[in-house]
Amino acid sequence: MKCDIGDIVFVNSYTYPDGSKGNYHIFVIMDISNDEITAIPIECLGFIVSSQIDKNNNVNPKYPYNEPINPNNENRLPKKSHVKCDELFSINPDNVFFVLGKITDTEYSKYIDLYKESLENK
Repeated sequence: MKCDIGDIVFVNSYTYPDGSKGNYHIFVIMDISNDEITAIPIECLGFIVSSQIDKNNNVNPKYPYNEPINPNNENRLPKKSHVKCDELFSINPDNVFFVLGKITDTEYSKYIDLYKESLENK
């Protein structure tokens, strides 16, 4: 399935940064790479979305890169959640079941800034 940067998608299979596999989760697509010259398949990179609001950075300072996101008509999330902005996941577009909604440009910029900050603090 085609997905675009900023889409919130439901994925049936994905890869953690350490190479292990995960299943059935919602993600925000943050980047799409397509290196046709070297025949590397298209890959999406995304931040995982979780509804465990006790791990939002405004609830628990132990998670400074878990940015809250509230449901609205644009993102169509089912409940209050957070975007985990310190870890990018690899997603094959063939594993995207459907696009749920979209984030705003402002949210995208905030998530990228948090990701860069997390890299500086590792």
